[in-house]
Amino acid sequence: MRIIAKIKRDGFRKTLARRLLKKYSRLRVAIFKEIFSDNKPTLNNTKIVQPTQFVGDGRISADRVRLGYFPSPGLLNGSGYIEARDKNSVVEINESTTINNSFIIIADKSSIYIGKRCLIGPDFFVTDSDFHGLSIEDRSNGNYDCAPVKIDDDVFIGHGVKVMKGVHIGQGAVIGSGSVVVNDIEAFTINAGVPAKKLRDLPTGRYIKGNDAPTKMHNNP
Repeated sequence: MRIIAKIKRDGFRKTLARRLLKKYSRLRVAIFKEIFSDNKPTLNNTKIVQPTQFVGDGRISADRVRLGYFPSPGLLNGSGYIEARDKNSVVEINESTTINNSFIIIADKSSIYIGKRCLIGPDFFVTDSDFHGLSIEDRSNGNYDCAPVKIDDDVFIGHGVKVMKGVHIGQGAVIGSGSVVVNDIEAFTINAGVPAKKLRDLPTGRYIKGNDAPTKMHNNP
């Protein structure tokens, strides 16, 4: 009966196309997770919409998270990538966070922490590492430092944002599309640019007080 109702609402062609796309995506998700991944992440009620590769010797956990989004650009021709490279490295993504398609999250030698109820746009990149030393003699000898990244609850990140090592993004902050974040971001502020800089403050009254949820934002930043 639900199928008939959908056909009446959306038409036969659109309903069929959506069902085929979802089945194809689910097949790719299974292949990436079971065949292409060498890490066994802890996924508690996490919905993997876009195929995601889980890599590395460290700990990857996601609690009630959505990885990928449908319908949204990049679903069919892209994939997600989460790596906890070192045995002591950690990637942790917390409840009710949505990360749109074609994301890359790499904890090299430390940690990436993403809080609750974050909305993160497509082509998101975050890492705790430069992967190579800056001096010429250190560029290929493994002599480089890493620094943890922490993204607090209710952060809203636009399309194509890069968050670099050692950054702390405060609660409720907004990061504009295409920004490169290399310095800490204050809570409840709007930021954009390369490098990202504060544009103005956000009113905090509509955001979290205690354990209350924030005003609902769009799922496709």
